[in-house]
Amino acid sequence: MQLRFSLCTLVAMALCACGRPAARLEQARDLALSGHHQTALLEARAVLLTLRDERSGSADTVRRGALKLAGDLCALHLDDPRCAATEYRERGALEAWRDQVATAPDRPGADVAQLKIARALAERGEYHDARAAAAELISRWPRSSLAAAAALLSASTYHLSGRHADAIAEYDRVERKYHGAKQGAEALFEKGNCLAELGDDEGAVKAYTDALPRHDSPDAVQFAMERAERRLDRGRAVNPHNQAAVWDRGLAQRRAVRASRLRGVQLQVAVSYEDLHD
Repeated sequence: MQLRFSLCTLVAMALCACGRPAARLEQARDLALSGHHQTALLEARAVLLTLRDERSGSADTVRRGALKLAGDLCALHLDDPRCAATEYRERGALEAWRDQVATAPDRPGADVAQLKIARALAERGEYHDARAAAAELISRWPRSSLAAAAALLSASTYHLSGRHADAIAEYDRVERKYHGAKQGAEALFEKGNCLAELGDDEGAVKAYTDALPRHDSPDAVQFAMERAERRLDRGRAVNPHNQAAVWDRGLAQRRAVRASRLRGVQLQVAVSYEDLHD
């Protein structure tokens, strides 16, 4: 009897795979009640994937139900507390932040909640929705101190999804808008990382060099720059009669130059700090 029910439910699930999300959620619940916990979890997650681009009251209701079902299955039946914590956290936090933005968009902290929404969506791999959430923050709160962070997050979603050309274009746009500020330096640094991943070490070194004076972590920029320069050095032809170049391709001398450059940046930061406190 159990086998017969199992086959029937699985066939029914396949037949309604393209059906409405609400119907699929009910199917997942039926599977859970009949003891097919792993299959029910897969079906609940399939419902969430179906709804990833939908934004409506009914879609949000189904989404909350699917997240709760997934969390319950992980916690009560599959003995997977990490999975349960993830599902519950995504359901509770996202909905709480959305409610905060919807009910009090003019109160302090609404832009913070909106940025949290964008970050949570990016962490879940829902890059299109993350960009939309970031764009909403920039549009609704253009004077927010978090607008730059939202712009950087939006650009990073292209980077994370492997769309390097789009990411570079977005990082350039952020740098132009925040030129001379630390957000512009961060955009240049990430642009350099993109270029390095594409094999354009020369372009990466230029981006790193431009980012260095105003970046919050000059040591990290310096480290990335040195790696890119080492790759460039390895790719250059060397005169076999020049033993110093053969052995280290002049790296020691360039390290000294870079160290001097970094000390200059640190001195510039120290002077700026003293000026602020005079």
